[in-house]
Amino acid sequence: MIKLNNLQAGYRVKSPVLKDVNLTLQEDRIYGLLGSNGSGKTTLLNTLAGALEPLGGKIEVLGYTPLERKAKFLEQIAYIQDELELPSMSAEQFVESYAAFRPKFSNGDMNHYLKMMNFTFGIRLDKLSLGNCKKFAIAFALASHPRIVLMDEPTNGLDIESKQALRKILAGQDLSERLIIISSHQVADIEDIISDVIILRENRIVLNSSLGAIGEALQFGDIQNIEEPLYVNGLKAIGKAEGDYSDVDLESFYLAMQNSENMRNYLSKVISKK
Repeated sequence: MIKLNNLQAGYRVKSPVLKDVNLTLQEDRIYGLLGSNGSGKTTLLNTLAGALEPLGGKIEVLGYTPLERKAKFLEQIAYIQDELELPSMSAEQFVESYAAFRPKFSNGDMNHYLKMMNFTFGIRLDKLSLGNCKKFAIAFALASHPRIVLMDEPTNGLDIESKQALRKILAGQDLSERLIIISSHQVADIEDIISDVIILRENRIVLNSSLGAIGEALQFGDIQNIEEPLYVNGLKAIGKAEGDYSDVDLESFYLAMQNSENMRNYLSKVISKK
């Protein structure tokens, strides 16, 4: 569904934010896009959505070149940005104006999602709090049933109950011929719903793998139960797998991938053989 070949992306040719990115993303997946501030998460999403012109390389999304912004492409993709500016109109007026561009839009689904997230009805969109802006944008995007959903820090501004509701909504999505990419620096907000993880580091993708493959390759636990750990952080440790599948501690794994060259090299070798 998404193919990137030697993608260079950013705002200046001489100093791209992303360099030599090669990536293939498949349907029926929820990808977690992780990386430190400035690593290129938003740049990547902007480029996939056609909001930013690539500096080099090739990008194909659903068979389209995103930058061309063709109508058939736009109706099949939804992008929920971190910073939102909603127009000065009511929710009903927004739906009446914009749902026409979304052939699969369901008003019933949208109202259901809004109620699940405890949205505050009756307030003009431009007067909403950050949290309610996020709820509205998420509900409209998902109710449009696009084939690709891009979400940049969707849990920013949401309270604990709304985050839980969002996880339930995403976990209940039919992903047949669809995929979702969620960028987040709050690992705990997404670790229970993603199937795959993409990690950015120093302008490049250092990992694109399913959690299943990671769980088969590594063992997660405390330092007293793992001999010769590949990575240690406090009382937590990560070691080589000993045959049984291990539930992935995503936060510890992410920190290991960012801080340990030994971990990155080991996992790269193991994952490439699967």
